[in-house]
Amino acid sequence: MSRRLLLALATIPLAACAGGSAEPMKTPEAGAGKDSTEGAPAAAKVAANSPLAGKDERFGTVRAFAGDDPGKTVTIPGKRAWTVGAGESWTIGLYEFVRADGTRNVFKGPAGEPDFAIPGAYTLPAAPARGLAKGALVIVPVEESTTCGRVLGASDSEIKVALLVDTKRTEKALQPDQVLPLDGKLGFAAPVAYKQQPDARSFTLGTLVYTDGTTAWLQGATRVPAAQVKPLDVARPYKAGDKVFAVPAESDVFVPATVTKILDDGLQYEVKTQDGATKLADVCAVTPSL
Repeated sequence: MSRRLLLALATIPLAACAGGSAEPMKTPEAGAGKDSTEGAPAAAKVAANSPLAGKDERFGTVRAFAGDDPGKTVTIPGKRAWTVGAGESWTIGLYEFVRADGTRNVFKGPAGEPDFAIPGAYTLPAAPARGLAKGALVIVPVEESTTCGRVLGASDSEIKVALLVDTKRTEKALQPDQVLPLDGKLGFAAPVAYKQQPDARSFTLGTLVYTDGTTAWLQGATRVPAAQVKPLDVARPYKAGDKVFAVPAESDVFVPATVTKILDDGLQYEVKTQDGATKLADVCAVTPSL
């Protein structure tokens, strides 16, 4: 999923979550929150979105997370993990693990930024990917984000991947724990289609962060009932003439289309929509049915 697929900044506070909401809700980004020091002397006040808000004298500054916490503990046994980052759009990335703190995991912040704590439910240990065949679809890190890539070759020590960076095909050699295989099922970082409202006629492209079976949390700080979310069959190879649902490059909504060309080693497709227009669609934005 190219960087255009990242969802917009969430600014609407999150309401109570029992049974899921009828509309997509926005949860505060990591680090943004209410000033919990109201009434304190001016010299002592520290806004919750200040880097000092999560200061722990044992460990130094830690940026706090102010969104939902499903209360799930996830153990990180290695040095890295996939997690929602400290940025404003709940963007998934690969970060260095620092320590556990209750049900939250603390990660090393980007250069010049403090470490940040994220609920365990929104994290996934970075495990070495094994047995990847040529052409397998994987998630790979790009700066503080991720994108979809195709495996060009794999060994026990290195995985070579083709990916699009700013719409240009490039290749990267990565360590086995720096790629996350996609299998077309609902899981961490899986591309999904979701309805913004139960009676919506169209599906929107999203990226799953976590679901408990009742509620689904998506990249972009969006929360919807799990019943409104469908996985994309991204592991399936498509050929010219296949009927699909695709998200054109300038959109985030799925439309019926026909595959006309496979481009860039299958990293994107040229598709023709029902109005006869020819569009490009990212490999992680195409599925056979909805």
